[in-house]
Amino acid sequence: MNKYSSIDSLSVESNRMSAKRSFSDDQKITTDRVETHTRSVLDQVNTDKLRQNLTSLSKFHTRHSKSPLLNDVGDRIMNQLRGLGYKNCFYHFFNSTIDDKEYILRNIICNKEGFNKKLIIICAHYDCIMENKGDSNSRAPGANDNASGVSAIIEIARVLSNENLQHSIQFVLFSGEEQGLLGSKSYAKYIEDNKMDLYKLINLDMIGYPFFADNTIIIERDNNMDLNHNQVRENDLQSIVFGEVMKDLASEVNLKFHLDSIYDSDYEPFEANGHVVIGAYDGSADPKKNLHYHSSSDLPEFINWNYLTAVTKLVIATVLKIDSINSH
Repeated sequence: MNKYSSIDSLSVESNRMSAKRSFSDDQKITTDRVETHTRSVLDQVNTDKLRQNLTSLSKFHTRHSKSPLLNDVGDRIMNQLRGLGYKNCFYHFFNSTIDDKEYILRNIICNKEGFNKKLIIICAHYDCIMENKGDSNSRAPGANDNASGVSAIIEIARVLSNENLQHSIQFVLFSGEEQGLLGSKSYAKYIEDNKMDLYKLINLDMIGYPFFADNTIIIERDNNMDLNHNQVRENDLQSIVFGEVMKDLASEVNLKFHLDSIYDSDYEPFEANGHVVIGAYDGSADPKKNLHYHSSSDLPEFINWNYLTAVTKLVIATVLKIDSINSH
């Protein structure tokens, strides 16, 4: 992740509907069942598995996009996803120039089919860097940036593997994020070229330590005043409403929240194509305040495991909520 400044949100927020629809007894029973089921799903999130996944990723000497080791990392992630029972997983290959040299990079795509083709993407980048972006040889564990997001996605894929959902899900891991969102730019084009029906996207980039405030997750919405980070205005309101869904669920997993804007991560190429995106972020991408950022000291020992577990649960709860809202 490359977030070097705090971005103010637009002051304009969507007005909530004051009128409340009354529910029949049957509707209330259905709602109660959905909420009970969601709680049972969230209870399956396993902190030890998150720790194992994150630690194993951080053990690679580096995950720099120029390093051959990134292919080993990608193979490990792919094998894990296939080991969870997912059959429709593939590498999305793309060519990119980094430091005047051509590289063949890979995104990892894992499909979970729903009852319809409308697609929810949960994504994170799996590459990492040091302070010197071109240094592909030094030790770069990248625990929080962004093994935290990757480990969460693997655990979400595990927990949701046997769930029957209305929407189709893609678990997507990008490479080349640290060199300018290379993987997400390429895959956003792939989505458009193949006319895929992308409904919503949630990006997870640095979710392992509550740096912004104690036990607080930053929910990033598509309402940035800077047009470089908000190229399409027509999708802003839907993103704000989507963020409200996540915000309203935060207390259910014992998290506080802070509302902010999307900025310089893998949701942006999809936003630029008019899609509805949000992100979850811990606020720690500040090299002046966080000495571990893009450093060899970005290690698993500094991860707050209870926080990472709670954020993982929040993402699952958000997916289940929007899936149930739009299934009736």
